[in-house]
This record gives sequence, C-alpha cells and structure tokens, in this order.
Amino acid sequence: MSKKVMAAAGVLVSALALSLSTAGSANAADGFTVVRGCGTTGAYGDMSATNWHGPDATIPIKFTLTDTVGDGNSVRIRLVSKDVWGKIHYWPWRTNSQGRGKTSTWNTTASHQNGLFDIGIQVARVNSDGTTKNHCTDW
Repeated sequence: MSKKVMAAAGVLVSALALSLSTAGSANAADGFTVVRGCGTTGAYGDMSATNWHGPDATIPIKFTLTDTVGDGNSVRIRLVSKDVWGKIHYWPWRTNSQGRGKTSTWNTTASHQNGLFDIGIQVARVNSDGTTKNHCTDW
C-alpha cells in the first residue's frame, strides 16, 4: 500500500472514531438532537439542532435569545463548532437589540467542510461600541 493511501485510511479511521464517539455522547444523546443553553448577566440563549447524523451532516438549528436586563445593551448568540482536527470555528453573531424581556428566534442550518464533530453556543451582552461586556459558552 502506498504512503498516501495509508495516510488517507488513517484519517478516515480517525474521523470515523470521532464520529462514533460524538454520536454516542451527550452531544447527541439520541443520535439526532443536540440542545445547548447558557445565561450570562443580561442575556439567556439556547439552541437546538436536529437530524445530526454525522460530521458531514447539514443540520437544522433553532436559536432563541432573550435580553434579561434593561441596560440599553444588545445581546447576541452564535454557534461554535469543532472540526475533524479539533479546531474551533466561531460562526457569525446574531443580535437581539429589542430590549429587556424581548426574545428573538432564528432558524438556520449549519455544515462545515471539515465536519461538525462538536457543537455549542456562545451568548454575550455587548457594549454600544460592539465589544463584549460578558459572555458564556455551552458545549
């Protein structure tokens, strides 16, 4: 066997092992659904992802984000994911600037060329200049 074929086989076996370990973990307790949620001062957000059947899947995602403090700051949420090499990918932020007690919801999909081996969310409250005031992450 050539070195290239052996290297490709090694990558495939590693990807399969990661896929199997992810599918059986808390990341996808029933093999198809992932739920994440966290709160930080001023914001609470959660995410549910369905039909996650492997790292090459395109998964439907629903985000919900609530502003919990009347301080004039916006709140935001985003997907975070890990690829086949463990590299973290930070997805674009989605912002709720409606004010205290208001909730925003988004339905979208996610897939990544290097796979989705773990997914989570970040929730943040931001200053008027766009800098992060505080945040939380849930894997």
